Amino acid sequence: MEDIIKKTEKYVMHTYHRFPVCFDHGEGYYIYDINGKRYIDFLAGIAVNALGYHVKPVIEAVDEQKEKLFHVSNLYYIKEQAELAELLVKNSCLDKVFFCNSGAEANEAAVKLARVYGGKKRPNIITMEGSFHGRTMTTLAATAQKKYHEGFRPLPPGFVYVPFNDIDAADKAMNGSVCALFIELVQGEGGINVADFNYVKKLKKLCEERGVLFCVDEIQSGMGRTGRLFSYEWYDIEPDIITLAKAFGGGLPLGAMLAKEKVAQCFKPGMHATTFGGSPFCTKVAKAHLDFLLSSNIIDEVSKKGDYFKKGLQKLKRFPVVKDVRGVGLMLGMELDSNSDSLRNFVLRAMDAGFLLGVAGENVIRFEPPLIIDYKSIDELLVFLEKELVKM
Repeated sequence: MEDIIKKTEKYVMHTYHRFPVCFDHGEGYYIYDINGKRYIDFLAGIAVNALGYHVKPVIEAVDEQKEKLFHVSNLYYIKEQAELAELLVKNSCLDKVFFCNSGAEANEAAVKLARVYGGKKRPNIITMEGSFHGRTMTTLAATAQKKYHEGFRPLPPGFVYVPFNDIDAADKAMNGSVCALFIELVQGEGGINVADFNYVKKLKKLCEERGVLFCVDEIQSGMGRTGRLFSYEWYDIEPDIITLAKAFGGGLPLGAMLAKEKVAQCFKPGMHATTFGGSPFCTKVAKAHLDFLLSSNIIDEVSKKGDYFKKGLQKLKRFPVVKDVRGVGLMLGMELDSNSDSLRNFVLRAMDAGFLLGVAGENVIRFEPPLIIDYKSIDELLVFLEKELVKM
C-alpha cells in the first residue's frame, strides 16, 4: 500500500484528498481492499455502482461485446446505441437522446441545446444555489457554489443563480433573456437538499408560461436512486431536457442528454458531436444494466429501504450534533454540527469499522449505497453511527 501511495503522490496530479485505501475487487455491496479487508459500501463510487459489484448481466454484456467492437465513430450507425436510446425513450417522457462520456458533458450538451432553442436574444440559464453541474468551465459556471469557482475566474457568462426552493426568486429572475432553467430535484454535492413538491409544480408552470425550458440534472438522482427510475417522476411533471451519467453506464464512463422532440430538433448535423460518446461497448453494458434494473423489483424496494434507513437516521437526531436528516430513497444525508476536517475523520473512523461513507456540502455525511443493500447492513451502520455520535 505504501508503494501505491508513493507512486500516486509522485506521478499523479494532486486533485483529490484521497483516503489511504486501495481496492481490489467487489461482490454485491461488499468491496475488498488489496489486503483483503471487507467494507460495506454506502457510497457506491459516488452513486455509480447502483447494482453493486460483479453484476452478472453486466459481466455477461462485457464478455459478449469485448469479442466484437469497443469503438466505432458516430459517423456510422451503432446498433447498441440505437437499442439503448429506444429503451430510454420508452421509459421516460423524452423523445431523443444524445450520448456522451460523462455528466459534465451531458450538461454541456444540454446548455448548448437550450441556447440554440432560445436564440441570440435569450442566452441566459437559471440555476440553483447549492447546485453542482460539473467541472468543465461551462458547467462550473452553471454550478452555483462559489467554492468551486475559486481560481478559475473569469467564468463563461450567461448563468443566473437563485435560491433553491424559492419560487419568488425564480419568478423575478425569469425574464425575457432566459432560455432555460436547470435544477437538481435532489441536490447531491450541495448537501442532499430536496426540492419541495409544490415549489417544483409552480416552477414548471412558470417555465411553461414564459417559454423557458425546464431541465432536470438526473446525473446523481437518476437510475432508481430515489425510488423511481428518474427523480422527476416524484413531481408529476415532464421536463423538456434531462441529463444522465454516473449509474447510467453500469460502471463505465457514459452520459446522456434526453430532450423533447420540439427541443431536440434544434440540433442539426455538425452543431454538436463527440468521439467516444455512445460507443458500442459502453452502450451494450449500459443497456444490460438498465434492462436488469427495469426487469427486477430493485427500484420498487429502494423506497422501502430508504424509508427504513431514513427513520433510523432520524432517531439519531436526539444527539445535539445531528442538525438534520434529509433525502429521498437511497440518497440520504445527515447534517452534523461539525467542520470538514472532523467529517473526514468521521469517514476515516467508518472505514476502520468497515463502512464506506461520503461527504456532501459543508457538513453532511452522505449515504448512497448500492440499491441492493440489505436491511441487516443498514442496521449495522446505524449501530456504528450511534456509537460515534455518543463519542462526539
